[in-house]
Amino acid sequence: MAGYSGNANLLASSIQYIINVVMTVPALIWMDKWGRRWPLMLGAFFMMSFMFANAGLMGGTGEVVPGGIGGVPQQSMRVSGAPAKALIACTYLFVASYAISWGPVSWVYPPEVYPMRVRGKAVALATSANWAFNSALGAFVPEAFATIRWKVYVIFGVFNLAMLLHVAFVFPETAGKTLEEVQLIFDDPNGVRYIGTPAWKTKKATKGMQEVERGNVNADKMMVDDEKSGDEEAGTVEVKRG
Repeated sequence: MAGYSGNANLLASSIQYIINVVMTVPALIWMDKWGRRWPLMLGAFFMMSFMFANAGLMGGTGEVVPGGIGGVPQQSMRVSGAPAKALIACTYLFVASYAISWGPVSWVYPPEVYPMRVRGKAVALATSANWAFNSALGAFVPEAFATIRWKVYVIFGVFNLAMLLHVAFVFPETAGKTLEEVQLIFDDPNGVRYIGTPAWKTKKATKGMQEVERGNVNADKMMVDDEKSGDEEAGTVEVKRG
């Protein structure tokens, strides 16, 4: 739909795959330092922005092609010139935003948030749901481009907005916390009913965990002032000496 074909189309697709792989690496290295909530919220925000930008570009400058480009109904619109380049750029930026946020974090978060008694089944269900919806998207998107055209991007943008709000109000921070500490979030007697500690009040606690892993704890209890080092959650690390 951006007017590319043959080797140019293959090259454009290859660049997208390379971006996906390269942008995943920083998240794998610094995910614990960044936490879980902020990558998810920022990723959702930027993905939403680029989806709405694509909708505007295609809806405002695209030309409807009856029967589809080359007889392919799914390629129902043609965009050329500068808008075509902007469309491709926004698509690349969307992929980069996903690869550094929702791509890796969505696999890490489920095992951290569920208690041990349901962890295995819950993570299996989350993984199954992920692949089920991937299959549904594979069936939906081609037909959607053939019928509602640029409005497909609007639908995806709205879903990304829903993701942003869902994470902001419901997803607690789990980075650096043990499963027991995560359970305390949901069991907080002073928190919201059925939710526990409000998600926006939770902070990452990776510094204390890193100190314990390195063996740099010289007292039975160590207070961690997280706001002075990366806005982490202040907490108490307890070490039992044998």
